Amino acid sequence: MKSKTKHVKYQSLYGIHPVKEALIAQKRIVHQIFINENSRNARLDEIVSMASERNIKVTNVAPSDLSKIVKHEDHQHIVAHVSELPLIDYHDMVTSHAFIIICDQIMDPHNMGAIIRTALASGATGIITPKDHCTPLSATVSKISSGAMEHLNIARVTNLVRCIKALKTAGIWVFGLEGHAQISVYDISFIDRVALVIGGEHKGIRRLVRENCDQTVHIPQIGPLDSLNASVAAGIAMYEVFRQRQNFPEPL
Repeated sequence: MKSKTKHVKYQSLYGIHPVKEALIAQKRIVHQIFINENSRNARLDEIVSMASERNIKVTNVAPSDLSKIVKHEDHQHIVAHVSELPLIDYHDMVTSHAFIIICDQIMDPHNMGAIIRTALASGATGIITPKDHCTPLSATVSKISSGAMEHLNIARVTNLVRCIKALKTAGIWVFGLEGHAQISVYDISFIDRVALVIGGEHKGIRRLVRENCDQTVHIPQIGPLDSLNASVAAGIAMYEVFRQRQNFPEPL
């Protein structure tokens, strides 16, 4: 009788920051690390040292081998085989001073990576995304986030409207970023527990999602363009929450 070989599912994480932050965060299992055999870099040496301390196998390979693994050359001389990023239940984000980012159909991995990076830097509790019609939490997203994705709490939900209703029931105020909203993001208090909804690149927040927000707000701007890039708008709004909360570090 033939024995069955257990298939280990992994993701190829690439780039110095994502691999290093995955080692620091310790959310993923790091199965193996591959490094360009011709590279001499202090940051790579640091990663090798961290891997050695945890008995993680490090293999020196040709640059072309790294490119074959990730199917491009933007790997910064390092690739790691890691387990998939563990997700959390969004209910666990309902803390006493919750600051949640909800991404409604963000399809561009560069926007998602930038949003995640700013969310971590501005003190967000976590990010919620829909399971469908949203960019996957890929190695590219981690690379664009400079490894922030390895630290931030992330939840994926089947029904975003149902999730928003549950957050509101739990005492979270939900604000949607909408270019044509009547109220400015600077005229809202974000001291209480809040969630910010960021709409997709092309159509913004979907109608049912918008209708279930407590309030929609806009970011004032001048000039001929109709709206800001999704990640830029998200960053401005997140740092307004951050700014307001500097004077109120504890919930009222």
